[in-house]
Amino acid sequence: MPNDHEPRFAADGYQSADNRDFTTDAIHGGYHGTSSAVPIYQGNTNYREGYEGTNSYGRGLDKAGGPTSGALEEQVRILEGAEWAQATSCGMSAVSQTLFGLLRSGDRVVCHETVYAGTHMLFQEVLPTKWGVDVEMVNMCDLAALRKALEKPTRMVYFEPYAHSMEFIDLARATDIAHEAGALVVVDNTFLSPYLLRPLHYGADIVLHAMTKYMAGHGDALAGIVCGRDEEIRKQIHYMRILMGGVLAPMNAFLVHRGLKTLAFRMERHCASAQKVAEYLEQHEKVGRVDYLGLQSHPQQETASGYLRGYGGMMRFYARPGVSLDSFIGSLRMCKPWYSLGDVETLILPSGEDADGGFAARVSVGLEDADDIIADLDQALDAA
Repeated sequence: MPNDHEPRFAADGYQSADNRDFTTDAIHGGYHGTSSAVPIYQGNTNYREGYEGTNSYGRGLDKAGGPTSGALEEQVRILEGAEWAQATSCGMSAVSQTLFGLLRSGDRVVCHETVYAGTHMLFQEVLPTKWGVDVEMVNMCDLAALRKALEKPTRMVYFEPYAHSMEFIDLARATDIAHEAGALVVVDNTFLSPYLLRPLHYGADIVLHAMTKYMAGHGDALAGIVCGRDEEIRKQIHYMRILMGGVLAPMNAFLVHRGLKTLAFRMERHCASAQKVAEYLEQHEKVGRVDYLGLQSHPQQETASGYLRGYGGMMRFYARPGVSLDSFIGSLRMCKPWYSLGDVETLILPSGEDADGGFAARVSVGLEDADDIIADLDQALDAA
């Protein structure tokens, strides 16, 4: 099946509706003209004109959370090329409000087999047993498998283009296949950020993020966001936010708004350093395999190149049998063993030691000097 979608980032570069570059929109989007930075508006009711809209708490407002969150929503709306954006208290709030807002008992969802752990639990443990939703997990890198799964009537297709397994899904083709089957397409773009990929441009109905990660970028704020173009979809998700809460706090909205101003520069550094780290790890005698989109050895590298302006900062490497996980982790001096990703520091999440003694580790390459990251990994691998 040919890809009829023009790869905008890879070929033409970003342009907003005002013909401005991404970096300019990131700095000026959601601008508040009364001060040098967006003020932190604290309050739970009676926001200023343009923010009340209803006599309820902040969770019931169209600009939930007040002017600070409203500025952030407008900033992300512009960067994603969306008609609307709704900020939430964290990434899982964005996921749950979307799923519970759009799905009904008896609906069916097709989801990529590898997604964020919390999302996977919702699909496997909550939606089928408590919500009455049929869920099928498939390998969406195999478009034939997706087509087969969609032979049954399906309400939603859900995936992460660059998944936690470090696979890349052909976004435009998967979206076309889903739409041909009459399904909505919901995309979690957390690993890539809107700087590297804008799923709405390729036809996705919803794009969501855990802004806790790259969009905030400094490990200091929990936040999520849901973006789209269809007003009826927005209303259904907004209704669920009224009932569930999960509104973004003003201080966190301020931190993410500030973080987004440097997103383009940070992502360029993440990408450049990750490429060097991946190439180093691939040739290390104690490493058996590296999964990183920027390597020619990655099975979806050619596909990803048609979409992305950079390959991101996320990778996974597999140590050879006999390399000790405990010794490796215990020998790290700068890189941090940690659960999250997208921070300024390099974060490493091991997935446990295999029976043969090897192990796998996810690496979120930070903003430190690439040679310093490599030196730390090198001495830790040598010690293991």
